[in-house]
Amino acid sequence: MTSADGNGRTGRLLVNLELMKAGYPPIDVKFTDRVTYYNAFDDYYVSNDLSTMEKLFASYVNNRLDNYLKMLKE
Repeated sequence: MTSADGNGRTGRLLVNLELMKAGYPPIDVKFTDRVTYYNAFDDYYVSNDLSTMEKLFASYVNNRLDNYLKMLKE
């Protein structure tokens, strides 16, 4: 394990903490989305643009909420 791996996990834990404090469910950034996730960091670093990260996180939250609603209907 490298420190970069630990920093990534810690960062995702902090994101989930903030989501839950705001009343949203936690998310799980998929391994298959890692390129999008890393590009989102690049977008912010290069142009101070959070929209890629916002869209990624919003899609995860929406999917999680859709799954919860689906479970309630069953």
